[in-house]
Amino acid sequence: MEENKTIREDVEGISKKLDELIEQKKVKKFKMPFSARLGKQKIKKGYVIVQYINENREVTFFKKPIEEGTIMHNETPHLANAKCMLSYKGKPMLIVPSWSIEPFSPQQNMDDAERLKSLSIGYRYVFNRMKNSLISAKKKMSWAVVIGGIAVIILLGYLISTGGLKNFKLF
Repeated sequence: MEENKTIREDVEGISKKLDELIEQKKVKKFKMPFSARLGKQKIKKGYVIVQYINENREVTFFKKPIEEGTIMHNETPHLANAKCMLSYKGKPMLIVPSWSIEPFSPQQNMDDAERLKSLSIGYRYVFNRMKNSLISAKKKMSWAVVIGGIAVIILLGYLISTGGLKNFKLF
């Protein structure tokens, strides 16, 4: 019987450890594919990281040289100007959709959001202001304060019933 009990305990211990390992799964950080990593020499030669969005919305990463303000991919030229240039960990990057010769432009996207009144710039400040101005519920008293108050009341009642501080001896 004791052997069965220890085996059961061992199995329970193993299952608990497995549950802990499953809960501790780490989220992998994004790593740029090797085919798109740029070194200092490639940057000096005018290469850029390209995030290419295909028609089926599949994204691929690669590096391409900028020649005469354009990059070539699948025999199609795409513009590569400074307005559309992004930065990934200090390296130049472009987001290029396959259906357009013009890459994603952060300035144009910001202008469109401003025109459509869908900017989210000030919402964080407004939200913090709203949280600070909320009327919060009254905080409950802790049990230590309640017990301390009761002890003080009992002590005062004892002092009054015995004749005051004249007969009171602490130690």
